[in-house]
Amino acid sequence: MSMDIRKCFEERINKLKEIILKNRSKTLLLSKTDNFSWLTFGARGHITLDMNESVASILITPNKPYFLVDNIEKKRLFEEEVPEELHDYFEIIVYDWWEGEYTALNKIASPDHLISDTGRYGTKNVYEEISPMRYILSEIEIDNYRKLGSTCDRILYEEMQVITPEMTELKIQGKIYSRLASEEIEPLLTIVFGDESSNLYRHNLSREVSVGRKVFISVCARKKGLILSTTRSVLFENDEKIINQHRNNCYVDSVAISGSRPGRQLGDVFKDMISAYKKVGRNNEWKLHHQGGLAGYNSREIKATPNNEYELKENNAVAWNPTITGTKSEDTAIIGKNDIDIISFPQKTLWPCIDFNVNGMTIRRPDIIVIKK
Repeated sequence: MSMDIRKCFEERINKLKEIILKNRSKTLLLSKTDNFSWLTFGARGHITLDMNESVASILITPNKPYFLVDNIEKKRLFEEEVPEELHDYFEIIVYDWWEGEYTALNKIASPDHLISDTGRYGTKNVYEEISPMRYILSEIEIDNYRKLGSTCDRILYEEMQVITPEMTELKIQGKIYSRLASEEIEPLLTIVFGDESSNLYRHNLSREVSVGRKVFISVCARKKGLILSTTRSVLFENDEKIINQHRNNCYVDSVAISGSRPGRQLGDVFKDMISAYKKVGRNNEWKLHHQGGLAGYNSREIKATPNNEYELKENNAVAWNPTITGTKSEDTAIIGKNDIDIISFPQKTLWPCIDFNVNGMTIRRPDIIVIKK
C-alpha cells in the first residue's frame, strides 16, 4: 500500500508539472481544499467544514514540491493528516501565522512565474485544468470510498429503524449528525424530509416540524476528502401510492446507474433519465431538481445536463439523485470497465432491495421500508 501511494503521488506530481509547462510557467501553487486532499490522499487542509481553501499550500516546482504551512498547523498536518509515506517528498516551509504565506512563498518562487488553483496573488487560475485529474480515482481512493459507503449505509439503516412519526426533522438530523461524526465522518449535508417537506421543497433545510407519515434522509458525508451522497426512505403506514412512486423513482435511478459506462457522455445518461421519467408518467419532474452527476472530492464535481459532453471513464464516481415530488432515490457508484459498483448500497446491506433489469444489467436499489408505529 505504501508503494501504491508513493507511485500515485509521483504520477500526480508529473501531471501537474505538465500543466506548468503547458502554461509556460515555472511553479504551481495548490491551495484549494479539494486539490489538497486529492494530492495528499485525503489529508484535511480545512478547519471549518465550509472552507474551500486550505490552511496550507503545496508548491510544485521543477525540482521538488514544497509544503507551505504556518506555525499553527504544521504539527497537526504532519502527525494526523498527511500520509507518512509522503513526508519525505516535501520540503517543509514553516512561517509564523502573522507573517502570512506570501512572505514565505516569495523566498522560493516569483509570482511572475507562478500559476495557481485559486488566482491568489494575481496569478493565473488553472483550477479548471487541474479538476479533471481528480475525477479518475485510484484503487486507494476507491477502497476508502467503499468503506465510507458501507458505514453510511449501516448508520442510516440503524437510525431510521427507530424514527417515529412524532420526531421532528431537526431531532432526526441531530441523531444522524452525531452518528456520522462518531465514525470520523464529516456531515457536510444532512437534510430530513418529512411528509409535508418532501412535497414542498427539493432542498428542505430540516425544520422543527414532525415528520408525519413518511420520511427520507439525504446525506453528503466526507471522509479522507471524498464525499459520498446517499438517500434512504421510511414509511409509517402501508401506502401503496407512495410505495409505487418510490419504486418508479428507483427505476429512473437504475436507468441512470446502468447507463453510466465508460465512453458515454454525461448528457447521454441525462437523456436516458428524461426518457425514464416519461416511461413512469412523470415527464416534467426532471425540470424541478438537478439530477446529479460526477462525484468525488466535491459532492458533484460536474452536474449533468442534457448537453454535457464530459465522457465517462473507468474509475469515475457518479451520484445520481432523481426525484419525483415526495420521493427520491440516490446513491454513489464507481464505474468499472464492464460493471458498476454502488458503494453506498453494498451487497451486505440490511436494507431491503428492489432489482431492476435495465441495459442488460441488474441494478439493486434500496426499497422504502414500512415501519408501523
